[in-house]
Amino acid sequence: MASPLVQLNSGGPALKKKKRAVISPTCVGGVLLVMYVVFVYLVLTTYEDSPGRNSGAAHHLTHSVVRSGTTPPEQPSSERKGAKVKNLNQQSSESSQQPMPAHAEHLEVHTFCGECIWKDTLFHCDERVKWEMENKGSTEIEAKKKNLLYCTKPHEQHVSEFCGQCQWKDTEISCDERVAWEVKNKEIPIIEAQKRNLVYCKVNPYTLSPLCGGCVRSLSNMTSKMYRFGVPCYDIMLRRLKRGNAQSLDHAATLVAEEFEECRICHPRTCWKNYFDELSLNPEGLVEPNSGYLTKYWRFDSAAPKFSSPTTLVLSSIPQEFRIPPSRFADIEAYLIEKYNEFESSNDTKHVEIFIEYNPGLAAIPSKMKQYLPQDATYAVVFRVTPANNCFARSQMEKLPKKVWEHTLMSATNLLGIALLDKHYNMLEGYDVVLDPATQLECQKDGYGTTYFGEPTFMDYRLFTLNDELYLHANADVTVVTKLDLRSKMHSRKAKKKVEFKLDVLYGENNLEVTMLHQFNTIWSGGDRGKNFALFSVPNITHPDEPDSTYAEVHINPYHEVQQIYLDDVEMQKRSVIKKRIRRNWTVDKIMMRKVRTNGNLTKSQIGPSPSFFTVDEHWFPGTRPAFREKGHGGACCVSLSREEALAGGDRIVLSENSWGENNDYLLVGVAHTSVIWRRWYSDKNIPDSEKAKVPHTHYVSFFYAFEPRPPFNLRARSGYFCLGFAGEDGTEGGMFNPHSTLTANRKLSQHNETFSCPQIHFVSSFIEKVGDASTSIIGYGINDCTPRLVEVEKTEIARLLFSHPFEMKMESTPSQDAKIMGAISQMELPMGYA
Repeated sequence: MASPLVQLNSGGPALKKKKRAVISPTCVGGVLLVMYVVFVYLVLTTYEDSPGRNSGAAHHLTHSVVRSGTTPPEQPSSERKGAKVKNLNQQSSESSQQPMPAHAEHLEVHTFCGECIWKDTLFHCDERVKWEMENKGSTEIEAKKKNLLYCTKPHEQHVSEFCGQCQWKDTEISCDERVAWEVKNKEIPIIEAQKRNLVYCKVNPYTLSPLCGGCVRSLSNMTSKMYRFGVPCYDIMLRRLKRGNAQSLDHAATLVAEEFEECRICHPRTCWKNYFDELSLNPEGLVEPNSGYLTKYWRFDSAAPKFSSPTTLVLSSIPQEFRIPPSRFADIEAYLIEKYNEFESSNDTKHVEIFIEYNPGLAAIPSKMKQYLPQDATYAVVFRVTPANNCFARSQMEKLPKKVWEHTLMSATNLLGIALLDKHYNMLEGYDVVLDPATQLECQKDGYGTTYFGEPTFMDYRLFTLNDELYLHANADVTVVTKLDLRSKMHSRKAKKKVEFKLDVLYGENNLEVTMLHQFNTIWSGGDRGKNFALFSVPNITHPDEPDSTYAEVHINPYHEVQQIYLDDVEMQKRSVIKKRIRRNWTVDKIMMRKVRTNGNLTKSQIGPSPSFFTVDEHWFPGTRPAFREKGHGGACCVSLSREEALAGGDRIVLSENSWGENNDYLLVGVAHTSVIWRRWYSDKNIPDSEKAKVPHTHYVSFFYAFEPRPPFNLRARSGYFCLGFAGEDGTEGGMFNPHSTLTANRKLSQHNETFSCPQIHFVSSFIEKVGDASTSIIGYGINDCTPRLVEVEKTEIARLLFSHPFEMKMESTPSQDAKIMGAISQMELPMGYA
């Protein structure tokens, strides 16, 4: 029987009673569906065609991706090319004329994230791609390229933590066997199978050894022609083994420890007591020594501090045409050649037009400056802006011509990026600029932009807030520093002639006014060379009502050397003194002559303490040939750590007189870095590549250090080595997404043929206390000279890495240790000359 609604519409029999009209649910659903389709169409077309969105950074980057992916770049006029340019053009054109493999286009969009949200809408990126294919006639690849900026996968978890030899779950098969089974039966890639099983197959965070930390670096009182300061205890152990005087390395360590007083730290049965003696702890009541304790040697990635609020930064004032389009990441060699050709054929360009920002220098905005800036402005941050980078793997650059390499990856161009951030580290719109102080101050090095390709005039900018003033710090053979004034345009003021320098905005909106309140001054405390001097201040002891005393850290360890300075006062030096500098740049003489006034001599502390925990490099490379330089470099400083803040970490924290010192209400904490020692045999063709790969050069690690807040600023504690990770690993990355983040995994920290879940280079460029939260610090660092990142670290976490109980970071007890001991000994690296 037809429904009443159908009868009414078809002229059926009249109803005897007047009834209320009924609307069918089907009709309602149809109307809603039509409204939804119209809404979707309006949203998509508005985001695509709205004039107001065509001026933003996202629009330009998207269109640069499209241009790069679909049309060849415009070639420079042949009349302006030299012979070398033609050769490079020929290389580029020959490669571009080759037919593209079927998989190449898909490789360009391999980071496309279909399930990600498109822009700030309610739609997924896959929906956007489908819409463009249906309404704009785009192919799937074209649509994905066009939307890659908004639809890029966050950096995936690294399977360098995968342990193939580990037991899979509670079965008798290994993780490698499980992965092989999944690859064959589930038809998935090896990497995907490793990720699926990582929860069961993760490498141990540390290696256990019967040899205590410091043993393999200790020296005996016996000397030789090779070892004038003492033969390493570890070498004597190996001699005992080689001559048959010891049955095992464990036995050799026992014999040597009993024979040489200096080697007692190597005794496998008793050396662990030193960990308690250092902290004035009584080991009574612990398991008897012959039951054994093993020392932990931590992986660098496992020893890293736990952090929160990770934030990646993007300097939107950099013109989008100067950024490397994501669609060209796969053919970066051809792209760099193209950009170099444009540079060399131009008469008005001083650098290859590629810019990457990294190494963020963060500082709290001084209170007296806030009245001239937007209300939300909480921090100021500076960046190194340059074509030079380590974003790509070396294998991608093997065929890059030398001249292109020198002007891109080794560029002398280093601009200054500066921006304002709110309390959540979001960049204030319109308040980020790119400046070129070296050119404006007329101190670019000779040949800049043409023949010169060496170190830049200024590089690695940093900010420090001292005595409610904002100081800009840079490296220029030695360290130079000036005072800044930041203002919004509405509070603009004239700069004093011949004294102050209002820096011209090279790129970005003109809302932020940056003025140097005086010329750069030079910190000469480190001699004719010295860079990365961290600045800090402490209360004036003799005159408490006066401004805090300001200091520069010249050396960090093993001796902490510090110089008191007056940043705004100079002692003019004669030009004859300047001539003695190494790698002299004549154009910077006028700055180098402005020596910062100092007070007294360089203070030198007592020798620093041993590390609070040990890392695998000591286990892998014993003796006097360590992988890393012993001396740390800045780094960044300083954050105060009070006794109460440290003890908030609970029972695992131990503060003794040895580690904390007497009468110290607080210590100052900094972060230093060190890198692999350069070895002459890196260029020796007779040394196998497999040996060189064990200690690859230009690999960085960091460590915390704590010192007393008064001269001679004695070091009280320092942590073992750690590395900071990649951006976006866990999907919680804040800030604007930086496309370069996906490139940073091209270079991972590696040692002893082991790869770690962190970049080859992480460079800590700022370390400050969080505004409004004294319990939290902020670390700013650059990832592989490619991406800037900020992370928050609780002070209790810093205390854990510096002042932990021995059982927390140094040692472990185990009832069945024989297998672990043998496994640890088998991994020990024998120095050259011993078989």
